[in-house]
Amino acid sequence: MAFTFRNALRAGDLEELTFIMESTGLFYDYEIQVALEVLGAFLERGKASGYCCLVAEHDNHCVGYAVYGPTPCTRSGWDIYWMAVSKDLQGKGLGSEMMIRIENMIARQGGTQIWIETSGRQDYVPTRGFYKKHDYVMMAELADFYAPGDSKVIYGKKLYLYKD
Repeated sequence: MAFTFRNALRAGDLEELTFIMESTGLFYDYEIQVALEVLGAFLERGKASGYCCLVAEHDNHCVGYAVYGPTPCTRSGWDIYWMAVSKDLQGKGLGSEMMIRIENMIARQGGTQIWIETSGRQDYVPTRGFYKKHDYVMMAELADFYAPGDSKVIYGKKLYLYKD
């Protein structure tokens, strides 16, 4: 399956990106609203918003996306804030291809460290496995952060070389 990628976000993408997030079954409604606010900030102000965006497409439809950006108050740290792949395409390499592209874009802009936060819930086991597969190391776990029984798990990775 062939995918195309772009770093631009279009207003018409928001509906498809909402569907992608809903399809995963992982995001609460309020999390989707926050993600849409972040996407809206990027749509309105571009890089001046402090965010970058990667959109994956197949047959002119959005099938995955990520929002990332420089970590405020750091010299070369970056965060991956949101990343989602349509449920029907998970496990087919799209997320891995997106991760490599994001890491290369960050490295080209002088980034040396990437941080990712995720949930400690049981249904996030595959997500955490995905990060480990890509050499992210669990740096901390904050118990009951999101809700009782739902910890915040923080992963980090040092960047050394491009993966072209």
